[in-house]
Amino acid sequence: MSDRRRSAFTLIELLVVIAIIAVLIGLLVPAVQQVREAANRTTCQNNLHQMGVALHNYESTKKVFPPAYQTASASATTPLPGWGWGTFLLPYIEQKALYTQLSPETAVFGSGTNPVTATAGGAGPSQTPLMVFRCPSDPSPEQNGLRFNHATSNYRAVAGTDAAYPASWAERQDKGGVMFQNSRVTIAAVRDGLSQTLVIGECVFNTDPAINKWGAIWIGMTGYNTTGTAVGARVSDVMWWIDQTGSAINGPNPQSFSSRHPGGAQFCFGDGSVRFFMESGDMTTLRYLAGRDDGVMVPTMP
Repeated sequence: MSDRRRSAFTLIELLVVIAIIAVLIGLLVPAVQQVREAANRTTCQNNLHQMGVALHNYESTKKVFPPAYQTASASATTPLPGWGWGTFLLPYIEQKALYTQLSPETAVFGSGTNPVTATAGGAGPSQTPLMVFRCPSDPSPEQNGLRFNHATSNYRAVAGTDAAYPASWAERQDKGGVMFQNSRVTIAAVRDGLSQTLVIGECVFNTDPAINKWGAIWIGMTGYNTTGTAVGARVSDVMWWIDQTGSAINGPNPQSFSSRHPGGAQFCFGDGSVRFFMESGDMTTLRYLAGRDDGVMVPTMP
């Protein structure tokens, strides 16, 4: 009778196998995360490029670039609500029906201190989530709780720079960029060249006190916070200018250009090209790129 022994893993062998699997998983997870972020960054880049093309289509039709936001009154002091550049681009990003529903050319955006209840910018169309305005790396909700629950956006118009224009804020003030309140900037007015002028940058929405980013909404500028207090265009939902401190990429200012991409954020130039800018880059260079006619030609930041 032959001596047969049943083969089996010893406890030590089993522990070694588990350890090897754990190491492999530890190596695999970061790789998967990197692949996912690379895909998200590409999608975000495509969003910005699509908006850059839409800006040109708008300009071809209207002969000017859209304003950062459009208000009906000529008031120089009141932070009035107004339709944003995202709304004006709707017909050029396959959202003609939504544009018609909002009717920004005839309807006044907002009413009193609560624009979300207004007929034209109400809880229905203004809360429509549009993927072209969302960076997939930002897991923020579809509605912006700090902006009357209008649909969230991760992109804000570059109003300009404080380098060559007044540092103090005033309504309708030209900050040197392509889009600001009630602006009507032509291609000819972008004397630095479209490839040397920023038009749109990223921003995130995160109420974590350690991050404190207010995000944006595509519908426009509310002019009020959730308590009904007028807050002014300086904390606008649709525009921001670049300075060396508060508006640094991923900087401390709640309105600063920012993203969930590691190390920086993406910007769209006037020619529709999109580039990634490191948060550790030179803000002076970024400021000059935000101006449309400062006369300074600079190499773009890596």
